Amino acid sequence: MNPSADPAIGLSTWNCHAGDVEFAITAPSAWLPAQRAYLSDFLTVPPGELGLAAFTIRVHTDDTAFRRIVDTIARSPTTGTIEPVPGLLMQEARQSTGRRCYIIARDDVEHQPGAYAVTVHGHDIDLFVHTGTARPHRYPIRLVREAMLRTYEDAGGVIFHAAGVDVGGAAVMVCGPRGAGKTTVTAALLRLPGAGLLSNDRLVVYQEDHVVAVPLPVPTGRGTIQAFPELERLVPHRAGGGLDKMPADFGSAVKHAFTARQFAEAFGARLIARSALRLVVVPRLTDTDEPAHARRLPVAEARRIIAANCFTPCDEFWIRPWLVPRRKTEEQLDNQASAAVEYLAASVPCVEVSFGVRNPVSALARALEETAGGVR
Repeated sequence: MNPSADPAIGLSTWNCHAGDVEFAITAPSAWLPAQRAYLSDFLTVPPGELGLAAFTIRVHTDDTAFRRIVDTIARSPTTGTIEPVPGLLMQEARQSTGRRCYIIARDDVEHQPGAYAVTVHGHDIDLFVHTGTARPHRYPIRLVREAMLRTYEDAGGVIFHAAGVDVGGAAVMVCGPRGAGKTTVTAALLRLPGAGLLSNDRLVVYQEDHVVAVPLPVPTGRGTIQAFPELERLVPHRAGGGLDKMPADFGSAVKHAFTARQFAEAFGARLIARSALRLVVVPRLTDTDEPAHARRLPVAEARRIIAANCFTPCDEFWIRPWLVPRRKTEEQLDNQASAAVEYLAASVPCVEVSFGVRNPVSALARALEETAGGVR
Protein backbone atom coordinates (compact mmCIF):
# COMPACT_ATOMS: atom_id res chain seq x y z
CA MET A 1 0.00 0.00 0.00
CA ASN A 2 1.44 3.38 -0.98
CA PRO A 3 1.61 6.23 1.51
CA SER A 4 -0.38 8.41 -0.87
CA ALA A 5 -3.36 7.82 -3.11
CA ASP A 6 -1.76 10.13 -5.70
CA PRO A 7 0.98 8.23 -7.61
CA ALA A 8 2.50 11.55 -8.72
CA ILE A 9 3.56 12.34 -5.16
CA GLY A 10 7.13 11.19 -4.56
CA LEU A 11 8.05 9.14 -1.52
CA SER A 12 11.15 9.18 0.64
CA THR A 13 12.44 6.82 3.32
CA TRP A 14 14.45 7.62 6.44
CA ASN A 15 16.04 4.96 8.66
CA CYS A 16 16.26 5.60 12.39
CA HIS A 17 16.62 3.67 15.66
CA ALA A 18 15.06 3.55 19.10
CA GLY A 19 17.74 1.72 21.01
CA ASP A 20 18.69 -1.19 18.77
CA VAL A 21 15.25 -1.41 17.15
CA GLU A 22 15.44 -0.12 13.58
CA PHE A 23 12.65 1.72 11.80
CA ALA A 24 12.36 2.57 8.11
CA ILE A 25 9.89 5.45 7.83
CA THR A 26 8.42 6.13 4.39
CA ALA A 27 6.31 9.21 3.69
CA PRO A 28 5.65 11.76 0.92
CA SER A 29 8.89 13.58 0.13
CA ALA A 30 7.43 16.97 1.02
CA TRP A 31 6.25 15.68 4.40
CA LEU A 32 9.20 13.59 5.57
CA PRO A 33 11.72 16.39 6.37
CA ALA A 34 9.45 17.81 9.09
CA GLN A 35 8.85 14.28 10.39
CA ARG A 36 12.57 13.58 10.44
CA ALA A 37 13.24 16.83 12.34
CA TYR A 38 10.58 15.95 14.92
CA LEU A 39 11.88 12.42 15.48
CA SER A 40 15.48 13.64 15.68
CA ASP A 41 14.53 15.56 18.82
CA PHE A 42 14.03 12.18 20.54
CA LEU A 43 16.17 9.59 18.75
CA THR A 44 19.91 9.08 18.51
CA VAL A 45 22.39 6.56 17.15
CA PRO A 46 21.81 2.88 18.07
CA PRO A 47 23.88 1.25 20.84
CA GLY A 48 24.79 -1.59 18.49
CA GLU A 49 24.62 -4.23 21.22
CA LEU A 50 21.57 -6.33 20.33
CA GLY A 51 20.31 -7.75 17.06
CA LEU A 52 16.65 -6.80 17.40
CA ALA A 53 13.73 -6.70 15.01
CA ALA A 54 13.32 -4.06 12.31
CA PHE A 55 10.02 -2.35 11.47
CA THR A 56 8.66 -0.35 8.57
CA ILE A 57 6.30 2.57 9.14
CA ARG A 58 4.51 3.95 6.09
CA VAL A 59 2.82 7.30 6.62
CA HIS A 60 -0.30 8.10 4.55
CA THR A 61 -1.13 11.79 4.55
CA ASP A 62 -4.18 12.10 2.28
CA ASP A 63 -7.86 12.02 3.10
CA THR A 64 -8.67 9.33 0.51
CA ALA A 65 -6.42 6.75 2.15
CA PHE A 66 -7.80 7.65 5.58
CA ARG A 67 -11.42 7.24 4.46
CA ARG A 68 -10.54 3.94 2.83
CA ILE A 69 -9.16 2.43 6.03
CA VAL A 70 -12.09 3.78 8.06
CA ASP A 71 -14.46 2.04 5.63
CA THR A 72 -12.40 -1.16 5.92
CA ILE A 73 -12.77 -1.13 9.70
CA ALA A 74 -16.50 -0.44 9.44
CA ARG A 75 -17.03 -3.39 7.06
CA SER A 76 -14.94 -5.85 9.01
CA PRO A 77 -16.97 -8.57 10.75
CA THR A 78 -14.33 -8.92 13.48
CA THR A 79 -14.27 -5.77 15.59
CA GLY A 80 -13.71 -4.91 19.20
CA THR A 81 -12.49 -2.09 21.44
CA ILE A 82 -9.17 -1.89 23.29
CA GLU A 83 -7.78 0.69 25.74
CA PRO A 84 -4.00 0.88 25.26
CA VAL A 85 -3.68 3.87 27.61
CA PRO A 86 -6.19 5.14 30.18
CA GLY A 87 -8.88 7.20 28.49
CA LEU A 88 -7.95 6.26 24.91
CA LEU A 89 -10.28 3.77 23.24
CA MET A 90 -9.39 2.24 19.88
CA GLN A 91 -11.74 0.32 17.63
CA GLU A 92 -9.98 -2.81 16.39
CA ALA A 93 -10.70 -4.89 13.30
CA ARG A 94 -8.92 -8.12 12.42
CA GLN A 95 -8.88 -9.26 8.81
CA SER A 96 -8.54 -12.78 7.43
CA THR A 97 -5.09 -11.88 6.04
CA GLY A 98 -3.81 -11.33 9.57
CA ARG A 99 -3.77 -7.55 9.25
CA ARG A 100 -5.07 -5.65 12.27
CA CYS A 101 -6.70 -2.23 11.87
CA TYR A 102 -7.23 0.47 14.50
CA ILE A 103 -8.90 3.87 14.69
CA ILE A 104 -9.32 6.24 17.64
CA ALA A 105 -12.92 5.82 18.79
CA ARG A 106 -12.76 7.95 21.96
CA ASP A 107 -10.04 10.18 23.31
CA ASP A 108 -10.32 11.52 26.84
CA VAL A 109 -6.58 12.29 26.91
CA GLU A 110 -6.08 14.76 24.04
CA HIS A 111 -9.70 14.97 22.85
CA GLN A 112 -8.76 14.07 19.27
CA PRO A 113 -11.06 11.17 18.28
CA GLY A 114 -10.53 10.07 14.70
CA ALA A 115 -7.17 11.83 14.50
CA TYR A 116 -5.41 8.83 12.99
CA ALA A 117 -5.73 5.18 12.07
CA VAL A 118 -3.17 2.38 12.08
CA THR A 119 -2.85 -0.98 10.37
CA VAL A 120 -0.23 -3.55 11.24
CA HIS A 121 0.77 -6.88 9.75
CA GLY A 122 3.82 -8.40 11.41
CA HIS A 123 6.52 -5.74 11.43
CA ASP A 124 4.84 -3.64 8.70
CA ILE A 125 2.94 -0.66 10.10
CA ASP A 126 0.81 1.90 8.24
CA LEU A 127 -0.20 5.21 9.82
CA PHE A 128 -3.09 7.19 8.29
CA VAL A 129 -3.60 10.88 9.05
CA HIS A 130 -5.83 13.43 7.31
CA THR A 131 -6.05 17.16 6.72
CA GLY A 132 -7.91 17.67 9.99
CA THR A 133 -5.28 15.90 12.11
CA ALA A 134 -3.64 18.35 14.51
CA ARG A 135 0.16 18.09 14.66
CA PRO A 136 0.33 14.82 12.71
CA HIS A 137 4.12 14.53 12.98
CA ARG A 138 3.85 13.57 16.66
CA TYR A 139 2.14 10.24 16.00
CA PRO A 140 4.96 8.14 14.47
CA ILE A 141 7.06 8.50 17.65
CA ARG A 142 4.25 6.81 19.57
CA LEU A 143 4.38 3.83 17.23
CA VAL A 144 8.17 3.75 17.48
CA ARG A 145 8.02 3.78 21.27
CA GLU A 146 5.35 1.06 21.50
CA ALA A 147 7.28 -1.23 19.13
CA MET A 148 10.53 -0.56 20.98
CA LEU A 149 9.16 -1.36 24.43
CA ARG A 150 7.58 -4.64 23.40
CA THR A 151 10.66 -5.71 21.41
CA TYR A 152 13.03 -5.08 24.31
CA GLU A 153 10.77 -6.90 26.78
CA ASP A 154 10.70 -9.93 24.49
CA ALA A 155 14.52 -9.75 24.31
CA GLY A 156 14.89 -9.82 28.10
CA GLY A 157 14.56 -6.13 28.91
CA VAL A 158 12.64 -4.71 31.87
CA ILE A 159 10.93 -1.29 31.88
CA PHE A 160 11.37 1.05 34.84
CA HIS A 161 9.55 4.27 35.72
CA ALA A 162 12.74 6.27 35.94
CA ALA A 163 14.81 9.02 34.38
CA GLY A 164 18.37 8.37 33.34
CA VAL A 165 21.52 10.49 33.05
CA ASP A 166 24.97 9.33 31.98
CA VAL A 167 27.68 10.95 34.11
CA GLY A 168 31.17 10.22 32.87
CA GLY A 169 30.21 6.86 31.39
CA ALA A 170 28.13 5.73 34.40
CA ALA A 171 24.34 5.74 34.25
CA VAL A 172 22.39 7.25 37.14
CA MET A 173 18.81 5.97 37.28
CA VAL A 174 16.52 8.50 38.99
CA CYS A 175 13.74 6.35 40.34
CA GLY A 176 10.51 7.41 41.97
CA PRO A 177 6.78 8.07 41.59
CA ARG A 178 5.31 11.12 39.87
CA GLY A 179 5.91 14.28 41.84
CA ALA A 180 8.97 12.95 43.68
CA GLY A 181 11.35 15.33 41.88
CA LYS A 182 12.81 13.17 39.10
CA THR A 183 12.91 15.98 36.54
CA THR A 184 14.55 18.44 38.95
CA VAL A 185 17.21 15.89 39.88
CA THR A 186 17.71 15.02 36.22
CA ALA A 187 18.27 18.69 35.39
CA ALA A 188 20.77 19.05 38.24
CA LEU A 189 22.69 15.99 37.06
CA LEU A 190 22.86 17.42 33.53
CA ARG A 191 24.86 20.34 34.92
CA LEU A 192 27.72 17.96 35.73
CA PRO A 193 30.68 17.91 33.29
CA GLY A 194 30.30 15.40 30.47
CA ALA A 195 26.69 14.52 31.34
CA GLY A 196 24.29 13.07 28.80
CA LEU A 197 20.53 12.55 28.92
CA LEU A 198 19.14 9.06 28.45
CA SER A 199 15.44 9.53 29.14
CA ASN A 200 13.08 11.37 31.42
CA ASP A 201 10.39 8.90 32.47
CA ARG A 202 11.13 5.34 31.27
CA LEU A 203 14.30 3.29 31.02
CA VAL A 204 14.81 -0.24 29.78
CA VAL A 205 17.30 -2.32 31.78
CA TYR A 206 18.75 -5.41 30.11
CA GLN A 207 21.75 -7.72 30.46
CA GLU A 208 21.75 -6.93 34.20
CA ASP A 209 23.19 -3.39 34.21
CA HIS A 210 22.75 -2.02 30.69
CA VAL A 211 20.19 0.76 30.30
CA VAL A 212 18.69 2.11 27.10
CA ALA A 213 16.71 5.32 26.65
CA VAL A 214 13.01 5.33 25.81
CA PRO A 215 12.14 8.29 23.52
CA LEU A 216 9.85 10.54 25.52
CA PRO A 217 9.22 14.26 26.02
CA VAL A 218 10.24 15.93 29.29
CA PRO A 219 7.21 17.50 31.02
CA THR A 220 8.57 20.10 33.44
CA GLY A 221 6.82 22.14 36.10
CA ARG A 222 7.13 25.89 36.57
CA GLY A 223 9.20 25.58 39.74
CA THR A 224 11.83 23.44 38.04
CA ILE A 225 11.93 25.71 34.99
CA GLN A 226 12.44 28.81 37.12
CA ALA A 227 15.10 27.08 39.22
CA PHE A 228 17.23 26.50 36.11
CA PRO A 229 17.95 29.56 33.91
CA GLU A 230 18.99 27.09 31.20
CA LEU A 231 15.36 26.00 30.93
CA GLU A 232 13.64 29.28 31.69
CA ARG A 233 15.16 31.01 28.68
CA LEU A 234 13.47 28.43 26.43
CA VAL A 235 9.95 29.12 27.70
CA PRO A 236 8.28 32.41 26.75
CA HIS A 237 6.91 34.80 29.35
CA ARG A 238 3.73 36.43 28.13
CA ALA A 239 0.51 37.64 29.66
CA GLY A 240 -2.13 34.95 29.56
CA GLY A 241 0.22 32.24 28.29
CA GLY A 242 3.64 30.64 28.42
CA LEU A 243 5.40 30.28 31.77
CA ASP A 244 3.27 32.98 33.40
CA LYS A 245 0.15 30.90 32.85
CA MET A 246 1.56 27.82 34.60
CA PRO A 247 0.67 27.38 38.29
CA ALA A 248 3.55 27.90 40.71
CA ASP A 249 2.26 25.26 43.15
CA PHE A 250 4.82 22.64 44.16
CA GLY A 251 3.98 19.34 42.48
CA SER A 252 1.50 20.85 40.00
CA ALA A 253 0.40 18.51 37.22
CA VAL A 254 0.54 21.36 34.68
CA LYS A 255 3.81 21.02 32.77
CA HIS A 256 5.68 22.46 29.83
CA ALA A 257 6.83 19.66 27.52
CA PHE A 258 10.39 19.90 26.22
CA THR A 259 11.65 17.44 23.66
CA ALA A 260 14.42 15.19 24.95
CA ARG A 261 17.03 16.95 22.82
CA GLN A 262 15.83 20.43 23.84
CA PHE A 263 16.10 19.48 27.50
CA ALA A 264 19.58 17.99 27.16
CA GLU A 265 21.04 20.71 24.97
CA ALA A 266 19.74 23.44 27.29
CA PHE A 267 22.49 22.28 29.65
CA GLY A 268 25.07 21.76 26.93
CA ALA A 269 24.57 18.02 27.33
CA ARG A 270 24.16 15.38 24.67
CA LEU A 271 21.36 12.93 24.04
CA ILE A 272 22.56 9.34 24.26
CA ALA A 273 21.06 5.91 23.70
CA ARG A 274 22.60 3.64 26.33
CA SER A 275 24.90 3.45 29.33
CA ALA A 276 26.00 1.13 32.14
CA LEU A 277 23.98 1.47 35.34
CA ARG A 278 26.11 2.36 38.37
CA LEU A 279 23.80 4.28 40.71
CA VAL A 280 20.12 4.55 41.60
CA VAL A 281 19.00 7.89 43.04
CA VAL A 282 15.67 8.13 44.85
CA PRO A 283 14.59 11.80 45.07
CA ARG A 284 12.66 13.08 48.07
CA LEU A 285 12.06 16.71 47.21
CA THR A 286 9.77 18.79 49.43
CA ASP A 287 8.42 22.34 49.48
CA THR A 288 10.64 23.23 52.45
CA ASP A 289 14.08 24.65 53.21
CA GLU A 290 15.46 21.25 54.20
CA PRO A 291 19.16 21.07 53.26
CA ALA A 292 20.35 18.53 50.75
CA HIS A 293 21.09 15.16 52.30
CA ALA A 294 22.06 11.79 50.80
CA ARG A 295 21.42 8.45 52.49
CA ARG A 296 22.51 5.04 51.24
CA LEU A 297 19.52 2.71 51.42
CA PRO A 298 19.77 -0.82 52.78
CA VAL A 299 19.14 -3.61 50.29
CA ALA A 300 15.63 -4.38 51.53
CA GLU A 301 14.50 -0.76 51.20
CA ALA A 302 16.19 -0.41 47.83
CA ARG A 303 14.46 -3.57 46.62
CA ARG A 304 11.07 -2.24 47.69
CA ILE A 305 11.50 1.09 45.90
CA ILE A 306 12.96 -0.39 42.73
CA ALA A 307 10.18 -3.00 42.57
CA ALA A 308 7.51 -0.32 43.02
CA ASN A 309 8.88 1.47 39.95
CA CYS A 310 9.26 -1.63 37.79
CA PHE A 311 6.69 -1.47 34.98
CA THR A 312 7.19 -4.91 33.45
CA PRO A 313 4.81 -6.56 32.88
CA CYS A 314 2.28 -3.92 34.07
CA ASP A 315 2.83 -0.28 33.14
CA GLU A 316 0.57 2.31 34.77
CA PHE A 317 0.26 4.19 31.46
CA TRP A 318 0.77 1.70 28.60
CA ILE A 319 -1.72 -0.73 30.07
CA ARG A 320 -2.45 -2.80 27.00
CA PRO A 321 0.16 -3.78 24.38
CA TRP A 322 -1.49 -3.54 20.97
CA LEU A 323 0.88 -2.65 18.14
CA VAL A 324 3.35 -5.47 18.74
CA PRO A 325 1.84 -8.42 20.63
CA ARG A 326 4.00 -9.90 23.36
CA ARG A 327 5.60 -13.24 22.67
CA LYS A 328 6.20 -13.95 26.36
CA THR A 329 3.52 -14.73 28.90
CA GLU A 330 2.85 -12.37 31.77
CA GLU A 331 4.33 -14.94 34.15
CA GLN A 332 7.55 -15.08 32.12
CA LEU A 333 7.79 -11.30 32.08
CA ASP A 334 7.09 -11.12 35.81
CA ASN A 335 9.93 -13.57 36.51
CA GLN A 336 12.19 -11.57 34.22
CA ALA A 337 11.34 -8.38 36.09
CA SER A 338 11.82 -9.96 39.52
CA ALA A 339 15.31 -11.10 38.57
CA ALA A 340 16.21 -7.60 37.36
CA VAL A 341 14.91 -5.97 40.56
CA GLU A 342 16.85 -8.41 42.72
CA TYR A 343 20.07 -7.81 40.78
CA LEU A 344 19.78 -4.02 40.97
CA ALA A 345 18.94 -3.98 44.68
CA ALA A 346 21.88 -6.23 45.51
CA SER A 347 24.49 -4.89 43.08
CA VAL A 348 23.86 -1.20 42.37
CA PRO A 349 24.11 1.44 45.14
CA CYS A 350 20.74 3.05 45.86
CA VAL A 351 20.86 6.50 47.46
CA GLU A 352 17.95 8.58 48.71
CA VAL A 353 18.50 12.32 48.15
CA SER A 354 16.37 14.66 50.28
CA PHE A 355 16.15 18.33 49.37
CA GLY A 356 13.92 21.30 50.13
CA VAL A 357 13.21 23.22 46.93
CA ARG A 358 13.26 26.58 48.74
CA ASN A 359 17.05 26.26 48.81
CA PRO A 360 19.25 27.22 45.83
CA VAL A 361 19.29 24.38 43.34
CA SER A 362 23.09 24.60 43.31
CA ALA A 363 23.05 22.87 46.71
CA LEU A 364 21.21 19.93 45.18
CA ALA A 365 23.70 19.81 42.31
CA ARG A 366 26.62 19.66 44.75
CA ALA A 367 25.03 16.82 46.70
CA LEU A 368 24.40 14.87 43.51
CA GLU A 369 27.92 15.46 42.26
CA GLU A 370 29.34 14.06 45.51
CA THR A 371 26.97 11.09 45.36
CA ALA A 372 27.69 10.30 41.71
CA GLY A 373 31.42 10.83 42.15
CA GLY A 374 31.54 8.10 44.74
CA VAL A 375 30.56 5.37 42.26
CA ARG A 376 32.36 6.44 39.10
